Formats: sequence, structure tokens, C-alpha cells
Amino acid sequence: MPPRAPFLGMGDAAPIQSNGIEIGGRTYVARDFYVYQENFLALASGATANGSIEVQADSDFVLQKMNYFADIAAAAQTPTTGVIPLVTLQLIDTGSGRNLFESAVPIPSIFGTGQLPFVLPIPRVFFARSTIALQVTNFDAAETYNLRLSFIGYKAYPRN
Repeated sequence: MPPRAPFLGMGDAAPIQSNGIEIGGRTYVARDFYVYQENFLALASGATANGSIEVQADSDFVLQKMNYFADIAAAAQTPTTGVIPLVTLQLIDTGSGRNLFESAVPIPSIFGTGQLPFVLPIPRVFFARSTIALQVTNFDAAETYNLRLSFIGYKAYPRN
């Protein structure tokens, strides 16, 4: 088993190992936990909205998990009254030009909650300076949602 990277904390990237780690044919020498977030506020019934996440220039991003949080008019929620949004999502990796889904997928089918995130079967690498394009559509007959999507993973710093 390869050695585990030590926790350095306070924004320091954890070194991987002396030879680096290879993901998708690229060698990385350090990684750091990171979350990209995209918010769709006041997404009305029948509406479609677009968003984008700009992957920072200093590193690639390895997506491992996805979470959502939804509310209606910022109303309080308990664990038993959580909002399950009737919203679909399509993700496009503009760096590769690929859709991540064959067609738009309902949010609860591909995103988990903060307590139980959806874990991707294979981590997905988004290259530095690329854009993750998002398109959401509210197919609820009446509700307007506030929707927050979290993309959880780590920054991967390539060998120079």
C-alpha cells in the first residue's frame, strides 16, 4: 500500500509521494481538498438556468463527490422535511467538450446530501483553466427552488 500523505493543514497542499501519482496520464505531486459551489437561486417552475464553474489555473480538479441543498423561500427544514427538488441537471466539461450525462438527470438521482454525498464510481478530472458548464431545469408544476450544488474533491498540482 502506498504511503499516506500527511495532513499539513492551513492551506498547505499535501505532498503525495516522491514520484508523484498518475491520474489520466498526468503526474501530480501534491493535492489539496477543495469544493466548487454553484448556486441557482429562485429557480422558478418551468425555468431553465445556466451556470459555470471556472477551474482555477493553479491546478486540475479531481471531482469525487456531489451534494445538493435545496429550499423553498428559505424556509426552515428538519431532517424529515428536507426539500427534494424536481430539477434536472446537465454537466458539460468544456475542457474535453463532453457531456457527463447522456441526457439531463434529476438532481436526487446523481447528487447526495451533506449527510450522505453521492460518490462518483470513477473520479473525474477537470483540467486547470477549463469550465464546467451546468444547465438546470425546474420541472415542478408550482414550486420555486433555491438550489445549491457542491462539487467535492481536491486540487491536483501537476509536476512542472
